[in-house]
Amino acid sequence: MNETYQNVVSQYFEKLKKVLPQKLNYFKETLSKFQGQDKSYFGDHIIAFKQGMQIKQSKIKELTLNTLINLVSKGYIDGCLLDNTNNFQQSETMEITDSKGKKKEQSMNVIESLIHLVQQCLVEKDEIISLALKLLISLVMNPFCNMQQHELTKIIKTVVYVYAQSKSQNIDRLCKSIFLQIILITFQGSNCESIVKMTLDNIINKVSDIKYCQQCGKQGNFECRQNKVTVCSYRCKKYIQETIELQQKNYENVQSVLDLLIRLLSPKQQFQQLRNQIILLEGIYFICDNYDYCVEPQSIYNLSSYLLKFCLENEYQLYSLSFKIFQRLAFSKHKEMINQINIFINQIYISILQNKNTQDQHKQTTLESLWNIFQRKHASLEFYLNYDCSIKHEFLMENIINTLYSIFQQNEQFRPVITQIYQSIIIGIEQTFNEKAINNSQQEQQQQPDIDETIFINQLEMQRQQKQELQKGVELFKKNPEKGVSFLIKANILQEDPVQIAKFLLENKSLPKECVGQYLGGHHPINIQVLSEYTNFITFHNLSVEQALRQYLDLFTLPPESQQIDRVVQKFADKFYEDNQNNQNFHFKSSSSIYTFTYLLVMLQTDLHNPKVVEKMKLTDFIKLARQINDGEDLPQEYLTVTYHSIQKNPLAVRESSTPMNQLTPNLYQKQMEELLKKIKELIKRQSDSNYIQIDSETILLSKGLIESFSGKFLEILLTTFESSLNGDSLIKSILQLIKLSSKLSMKIENLVQDVLKVGLNSLKKGNSMLMIGLLSIIPNIGNSLHEQGWKSVLEAISLMDELRLLDQDHTEKVFMCSKDLDNQSIEEFIIQLCQLSKSEIYQKHRLYSLQKLVEVSDYNMERVKVIWNRLWSIVSNHIQEAVSFRVKKITIFAVDSLKQLNIKFLQKEELYNIQFQREVLKPFELIFVNSDVDEKEFVLLCVKQILQNSKKHIKSGYKVIFNLINVGLKEENDKISKLAFDLLKFIEIQELILIDLIQTYQILGKKDNENMAINSIDFVKQCQRFMITQEQQTLQVPLLGILSNLAGDKRIQIQTQAVETLFYILEEKGSLFNEEYWIMIFSSVLRPIFDEIQFTLSTNPELNQYWFKDSCQKVFQNISSLIKKHYHKLKGQLPDFLKLFQNCIQNQNEKLAQLSIQAFKTMIMDKGLQFEQKDWEQILLFIQQMLKSTIPTKLKDIDQSGVRQEQQYTGKLQRQKSISSITNNIINECYSQCASQLLLIQISKDICELYHQNWSLNQLSNLEITFYESYQFAKLFNQQIELRYNIWKSGFMQDMNVLPGLLRQEREAFSCMIMIIQLKMKMLKQEQQKEQQLKAQYIQEQQLNQEQLNQQLTKEQQLKEQYEIVLNKYLQILLDSIKQFNSKHIQYINEQQETEEDPLIKIKQYETERDMQNLRTLLDVSILPKILLLSDEEMKLKLSEFYELLLNACSFVSEHSVLQMSCQDCKKCVRCLNQQKNNLFFQIKKCLLKLFELK
Repeated sequence: MNETYQNVVSQYFEKLKKVLPQKLNYFKETLSKFQGQDKSYFGDHIIAFKQGMQIKQSKIKELTLNTLINLVSKGYIDGCLLDNTNNFQQSETMEITDSKGKKKEQSMNVIESLIHLVQQCLVEKDEIISLALKLLISLVMNPFCNMQQHELTKIIKTVVYVYAQSKSQNIDRLCKSIFLQIILITFQGSNCESIVKMTLDNIINKVSDIKYCQQCGKQGNFECRQNKVTVCSYRCKKYIQETIELQQKNYENVQSVLDLLIRLLSPKQQFQQLRNQIILLEGIYFICDNYDYCVEPQSIYNLSSYLLKFCLENEYQLYSLSFKIFQRLAFSKHKEMINQINIFINQIYISILQNKNTQDQHKQTTLESLWNIFQRKHASLEFYLNYDCSIKHEFLMENIINTLYSIFQQNEQFRPVITQIYQSIIIGIEQTFNEKAINNSQQEQQQQPDIDETIFINQLEMQRQQKQELQKGVELFKKNPEKGVSFLIKANILQEDPVQIAKFLLENKSLPKECVGQYLGGHHPINIQVLSEYTNFITFHNLSVEQALRQYLDLFTLPPESQQIDRVVQKFADKFYEDNQNNQNFHFKSSSSIYTFTYLLVMLQTDLHNPKVVEKMKLTDFIKLARQINDGEDLPQEYLTVTYHSIQKNPLAVRESSTPMNQLTPNLYQKQMEELLKKIKELIKRQSDSNYIQIDSETILLSKGLIESFSGKFLEILLTTFESSLNGDSLIKSILQLIKLSSKLSMKIENLVQDVLKVGLNSLKKGNSMLMIGLLSIIPNIGNSLHEQGWKSVLEAISLMDELRLLDQDHTEKVFMCSKDLDNQSIEEFIIQLCQLSKSEIYQKHRLYSLQKLVEVSDYNMERVKVIWNRLWSIVSNHIQEAVSFRVKKITIFAVDSLKQLNIKFLQKEELYNIQFQREVLKPFELIFVNSDVDEKEFVLLCVKQILQNSKKHIKSGYKVIFNLINVGLKEENDKISKLAFDLLKFIEIQELILIDLIQTYQILGKKDNENMAINSIDFVKQCQRFMITQEQQTLQVPLLGILSNLAGDKRIQIQTQAVETLFYILEEKGSLFNEEYWIMIFSSVLRPIFDEIQFTLSTNPELNQYWFKDSCQKVFQNISSLIKKHYHKLKGQLPDFLKLFQNCIQNQNEKLAQLSIQAFKTMIMDKGLQFEQKDWEQILLFIQQMLKSTIPTKLKDIDQSGVRQEQQYTGKLQRQKSISSITNNIINECYSQCASQLLLIQISKDICELYHQNWSLNQLSNLEITFYESYQFAKLFNQQIELRYNIWKSGFMQDMNVLPGLLRQEREAFSCMIMIIQLKMKMLKQEQQKEQQLKAQYIQEQQLNQEQLNQQLTKEQQLKEQYEIVLNKYLQILLDSIKQFNSKHIQYINEQQETEEDPLIKIKQYETERDMQNLRTLLDVSILPKILLLSDEEMKLKLSEFYELLLNACSFVSEHSVLQMSCQDCKKCVRCLNQQKNNLFFQIKKCLLKLFELK
């Protein structure tokens, strides 16, 4: 290799010697010394190359450069060698060699010398410059040159300088190529993939049990502390360390190169030409495009200021490259550029687009750059989240979209690119949403979202809403500051606090200065307080009054009114004095002097800069005006002079100047851009740090706000472009993407769809169907977001297309078929709108298209959850009913037939337990039937018949509607309809589910006038009852038997008879299957209503009485008695109910009904008396007592009173009137019934008492005795009142008899029963005494009684004895009183017979006395005397004398004389009758007297 280097150098030296001038012959000797030296002497050899470059011959310079290039490319030059040519003087060293413009004194290495050598030939011709540039790139490319950072910097500067000075295209191209190669070579060495891999491996090692070497991959047992990595040996550790150091060094070089390029853009450098900036920007763009990971935030910050400026320039290449760099950084470094992006787009892009003076090409480039920015799919949503949803930043996406929309409306030239931008935004949002939404759904399946993250999302949404409110307030503030602040306070953005308001006005730079000044100058107290707090926020330390005033007025514009200006200036003066009063060089003595001086400055400003003022104020005039302004003293003249000249040069911002965006001259436009750039720099200074919000599965949901706000504008632009475009496929795709995206975000898309439908229909009429086909194809995907108005538009469009035959049905059918995929709410809205459209079609055109589709949709959605289907069917059925109500025959037939088909299909599915959707499905038939004519009703019943034939096995809850139809049909007057309804029953199989409905229908059927149907109802009841028995169903037996109970009261004999027989047959035969509780229901709901009906019928239809008592009533009472007899063991708990039933019948005014009831009661007691328990006897005896009391005819006196009133009405008339009032008639009937019932009750009570008294207690007997005594006493008193009885007779009571009404038999029977009960009591007491005596004797014999128990036993015996004596005395006294009454009545009779007056009343009294005496004779004969004969001797001795005396008297009254004057009821003085009475009674008395005589 040394020989090669020597050969190359030797050849060059030989050629150089030949061309050296004579004055440099000494140099040839030096060259000869170099012969044979190797490359390590290149530091000495370099002098030869420098000398070669001094020769003016171009060939020598070319040779020199080619030789150097050859040496560098072969790696013979070591960059570490120093340049040893100390005697060499560089005659034309260029200024670019040192940044400070001074020569370097220290020694340089060979690389620096070569760079200087190249710089010497930059003024040569193009061929030499090309070789020089190639030498530079060779130095950079060869690693043996060991290029240092400062050397690389010099090379880059050199290349840039050459490009800037070049006028040759070849040199330009070569410079750009070499410049980019240098950047490429430099940045390729900065690849940090090895470091990243090493870091990842280290992380894996930390969580792994087995650790591996980061270099070789073997198992490592050591850890490098310096680099914190796992290694296996020292060799690997050293290699890793060297690698990391090399990477870090290369990375530092990269950063230095980038910083150099950015610094070279600065105007402070000497390279200020446009060409410099262009090549530098191209290099920077190359770096950003290929090595964006090397761009640090500080570099971005430094670069941003230049890009901001260049974007506003008019040079195409300059602003084009600037836009490219920004969009590339925004693509890859958006997180680090969160502040710059906001400023760039809002202040640069938006300003360029809105400025009317900007060139169209500039605007086009801006729009294209914006389009490129949005090529990143996450860009639009990230911008929205980080800027529009952040309080710290301005609106970004909103400003972009609104600006583009405005330009689209104004300038057609930019419409294509604006449309592309909108398309990119839509596509990006959709792709992002699809990506994140899928991830979101997967995460939801795995875990619930983090609470902190949810709170963060909510905060972002709240910030966005708050920011929108803030924007509204700002816009309102611009129009009216007072209203704007009030709005912000109400929106809770501001508090009604002067400090908060002042801080808001100071920090919010979007507020116009004029409006801020207007508010600060307000007259309200709050405005004055805000002005004070606003000024307090500003600091004026170490400033002059003029400087402070500039700072103050730069924040707002002075208000126009003098009072307002005065307050502002006064507050400024106070604050300035407060901040500077302690300064040493402070000239003012008080705030008032500052106040006056400030006004003077305002006057000076107006005078110097107002064009209307011709003669300007001079410095001397200003100084004169300022005399003694400082509380009587002058201000320093120097201070006043400086202030004057400052205001003269730069006016105060007393009024805000806004340059209008009209057509301007280039100079004014440039000035406008400079003002904008100044504003941007201020915004950059005020930018605060904020974190960049990434899009994830949660934040993606906030994109709804973006689409919701601007979807209308998006769609308008896309549709407008589509209408004017020849090829709209991409536009259609974007339109559909927008709609689908809005749907996915759960937005209301009705308006979007309506607009698309409008344009789609227009294009469809013109022959372009793509948009409409595309929209219809996505309807299944967006259906859940259409809602009512959206579906209305879609369905109307489909109907119109079908009517006009504009589109194939295959496309429209998908909409209806996919309705089954809609959610529950959407399908409901869909069907509602379809019903509305169908209604409109039917009403206006008698068209069935939508109705047919409605039926199809109902069929498609039949598989939905039953609850949802129920709601849907309710809507559909209501519409079908409305369709039928139009009374158009074809519509009615189609509607009802459609119902039938849907029902048949729906009923094929099994219905779930406790779900009744079949009822809702069939319900329309019922409603249609009710509101239809005869023909329609017939068609409805026929359809239902077909449904039964096809689906009766599956029908469950639907039977409810079917039975309703049957019931309504049976009630129809039309026989044909009734017959069809009756026929439906034949297709219904009895099952437990429909028992209730069957029973209700049987009830209606039984009430039909058609006797055949009514009789069939009894047969149906039998069948149903048999089914219930087999199914052990008892619950519905009662209502089923209730049908028979109702029919038992039917007026038709055959129906009534069959119903009674069937009812009691079932009860008797199947009664054993019923439990006691069920018998209670049967009694209350089945049996009792029969008796109620009997009573009602007898009271309202007297003509039916004869038939009822001969047949029906008697059968009912016989059956009830038989029923009790057979099933008493289950009916005994209902004894009170039966007694109550008997009581109601007994208390009825109908005498025969009462007799039947009493007889049934007697039968029940006689048959089942032995099975009664004590509690049963208590109820029975209580019933007897109540009935005896209730049947005492106490209202007989009322008849007397009503008769007296009636007689008074007919005074003067001889005959008694036969017609009486209805009230009297009711009382008479009631008394008739009571008298008969009383006698019958006494009789059966006597019979019951004789049989079952041993089951009763002494107390029960006493109560019954009292009851009979009351009956006896009432009858006795009534019989004695002859005049009352006479009046009753005259009133119409028992007027068919020849004697006065009386209660003689009741008196006699009640007395007999009372005597019998007393006897029973005596017998019971006697038995108790005997029992106690026997028990005592047994105890004494067994010696089981002590003295105390013996005393108790004796006491008890004594009590029983006393009770017996009391009863006995009472009994004897009653007997004596009866004999005494008999004697008295005979004496009364004898006395009355002696009266000879002709008064009819006296005769009646005589006759009634005779009847009464006969009654007493019978009583004496039957009841008294036999009882006396039964008394024991001891009992009789107690009243021996009284009995003897009374009986002797009685014996005298039954003599022949007295007897012959008596007559019976049937004959006058019948000898046979009289002798019989005399013999019986006389014999009884004689027998008693004999017994008494013997005892005497």
